[in-house]
Amino acid sequence: MDPEKVNYHYCDDLPTEPLWPGARVLVTGASGYVAHRLIPELVYRGYTVRCMFRNRSCPPLLSHPRIETVYADCLNEDDLARVMEGVDAAYYLVHSMRLKKEKFVETDQRAARNFRDVAQAAGVKRIIYLGGLGETAGRLSSHLKSRMEVGNILSQGEVPVIRIRAAIIIGTGSASYELLKSLVLHNRLVPFLSQFNSHCQPVAIRDVVKYLVGVLELPDLSTRAYHIGGLDVMTYKELIREFAKILKRKITFFDVSWLPLPVEFLCRVYAYWLHLFISVPVNITALLLNSLRNDVVCTENDIRTLLPFTPLDFRTAIHWAQEKEQQSRVFSHWNNVPPEKMSDWMPLCEFEAAQFKVDEHFIDIPAAASRVFPIICRVGGRHGWVHGNLLWQIRGWMDRIIGGVGLNRGRRDDNNLRVGDAVDFWRVEKLVPGRELLLRAEMISPGLSWLQLELEPRGENLTRLILRAHFIPKPFWGDLYWLSISKFHDYIFQGMLVRFQKQAMAAEAEAERARPPLAAV
Repeated sequence: MDPEKVNYHYCDDLPTEPLWPGARVLVTGASGYVAHRLIPELVYRGYTVRCMFRNRSCPPLLSHPRIETVYADCLNEDDLARVMEGVDAAYYLVHSMRLKKEKFVETDQRAARNFRDVAQAAGVKRIIYLGGLGETAGRLSSHLKSRMEVGNILSQGEVPVIRIRAAIIIGTGSASYELLKSLVLHNRLVPFLSQFNSHCQPVAIRDVVKYLVGVLELPDLSTRAYHIGGLDVMTYKELIREFAKILKRKITFFDVSWLPLPVEFLCRVYAYWLHLFISVPVNITALLLNSLRNDVVCTENDIRTLLPFTPLDFRTAIHWAQEKEQQSRVFSHWNNVPPEKMSDWMPLCEFEAAQFKVDEHFIDIPAAASRVFPIICRVGGRHGWVHGNLLWQIRGWMDRIIGGVGLNRGRRDDNNLRVGDAVDFWRVEKLVPGRELLLRAEMISPGLSWLQLELEPRGENLTRLILRAHFIPKPFWGDLYWLSISKFHDYIFQGMLVRFQKQAMAAEAEAERARPPLAAV
């Protein structure tokens, strides 16, 4: 995809000039939410952008002569040395929040040390790190403490490190925005702890990107931290109420401070409760909730002197985010990254055929493949699963209860798909327009699953639609699981095919009616 097609042009009014021609910038965490907004801006401003992915299951979405794709892990110094060769500046946008608490802190620190040392050896001229705001005194949450420690570790080398510290980032697809939206939409009663009524200063994603690009282009910056935030400072309770008012929802807070339980335990319990309704993983939700105990506001505004533009207020940031959702202009989403344990799975084509159990169904549709394909690409999300939706929802609830992503993850875009997109508890592994849609399951199950929808043209206006369910079972339990769900396959899959057929025929008939009549001779 051309980066210009997904460029929001946040930086068009930025009061800085791009670096020298041919400057090469490394963007780590290239599959992440912020990186997907940052990369198009950098390309547009003339940089050669080297995008670093940790694993190959997150395919690059953007292609351009000045985009280089590399695969490396910050825990591997040899990998880093290879990708940093010839790099002038680097963005450090990686974190390990999807890991459990006891692992993510240690992993984050080790990755930061490796990155610092290799960048210094490679002659990188500047590192830009996006971290979090937080009180310097008092007890910080493990999340905020880790973010600050990472910034400190990066700054201990000889390479100048510019630390951009932000609070809640508001934008379509950000984890904070999706958590707030789901909280307001799915809960009329919101439990609240008095410790959580701290102050925050949310910042719009467009302003975050402008600051990130701006500090790259400002000359003669030395190692230091800059605080960034929007125009509004509010308590978390005020923030949630304001969000609910914008969404026209009524919510009521009730105090649970009287419970004789540690705050971290209550956060974890509430994260599991929210997990039944929202798409953000339990670990991330628990970390974000636990961070509510800390004030996250700017204690200095020096960056506004260096980059004098006016950031957005909270209400405007929310309204602009909603407009992009309504216009189907959500080009990056936090769920672009697969769950941690599923990020290194091989694609379907790399497995031996003998390992599979396959259930195949097909139907002939009196319509061209170009008419059928857009219809099958609308499965999931708000559109549902065409047939047997109750059974799909039951399977989604089962997955949520045992810690999976369930159906709440939805879709980035209701009508358009691309490789790497999440579709409820599936992910798009392969997409060949007019020919094939292959979804890989990210639900918790005793085996690996794929759902394949393939089109075979059989004539000018006849298409065979083939649906295949592929499954590689784990010993014993996988076979039992396949046997139990196979009883429902005929009903669900054959019903889906019939519904696809009806929708395609209806679309064909509508297109026929819309054609102008032949001119009279």
